Amino acid sequence: MKLNYYVLWVEDDDSWFKTTSELFSETIFDYGFNPVIERRKNLDGVVNQIIESGLKKFDIFLIDFKLRNSKDGDSIIDYVRNSNVFTDIIFYSSDKQSIIDSIKENLFEGVYHSDRKELEDKFEKVFKTTIKKIEEINSMRGLIVGETSELDALIEEHLITYTKSPFIEKFNLEKFVEKEIINNLEKRKIKIDDLYKSEGFHSILPHIDAAKKWKMLREILKKNIDYKIFISEFIEMNSTYFDEVIDIRNKFAHAQVLTCEDGKEVLKALVGDKHFEFDEDSFKKIREDLIKHRSALIKLKD
Repeated sequence: MKLNYYVLWVEDDDSWFKTTSELFSETIFDYGFNPVIERRKNLDGVVNQIIESGLKKFDIFLIDFKLRNSKDGDSIIDYVRNSNVFTDIIFYSSDKQSIIDSIKENLFEGVYHSDRKELEDKFEKVFKTTIKKIEEINSMRGLIVGETSELDALIEEHLITYTKSPFIEKFNLEKFVEKEIINNLEKRKIKIDDLYKSEGFHSILPHIDAAKKWKMLREILKKNIDYKIFISEFIEMNSTYFDEVIDIRNKFAHAQVLTCEDGKEVLKALVGDKHFEFDEDSFKKIREDLIKHRSALIKLKD
């Protein structure tokens, strides 16, 4: 599961690529994914990737059927057909009929074709098809667990950095560990306390829950808020992290897939005595929130 949506695009017209790729990026963003568009100017630029991996990294492969100074369209179709490429492919050209004829002649199935003028609409339709599996409820559960784990790892990375830096001089680490961590781990208190005293803070990081790590990072940054402009921006934006990341993960961990009378599947989570229902709109919001928080944590590194 991933939030990045990868597009490989073979197009030699600089101006048209720039304009059209911006539109495609907006489409991908609108559905709660982060667009990563890689461009090649000729098919030769992707041959090695096809040979090595069959383009498994990419979600869509776009090819200009009439590339200048490159293989002709029939050669492109023949090459891709005989390679282990399972990525969805869109061939496009101002002469759409030439693509259709070549596909029939080469007995090449399972690909899409489009007139250049209609490519934006075709891209969105194929894009929506490719994300159906990700939109499935159990797939979303996997995506959320995977992404929130990565965010947790980013917070750990920041904590390791800051607790080894001058930032920590303004923060009472011992008091925080005693109050927020050791005292809340009664059954493991002696073990954690001994580990902390003998091997230091970094040895107990794996034993700290996500909420405590998030709280510690914010407290350290608040003590150093004047160090960089982005720290204050980060603290404000990150204030919703518990509700938008940690709480969401907790709800998904205690959720059940239910089928409604109309056949639609929903995910109902029971936390405490409250039910929370998730559908496609809420999944989109969750993806957008995860991208927002991941981007902020990465920017904080700089």
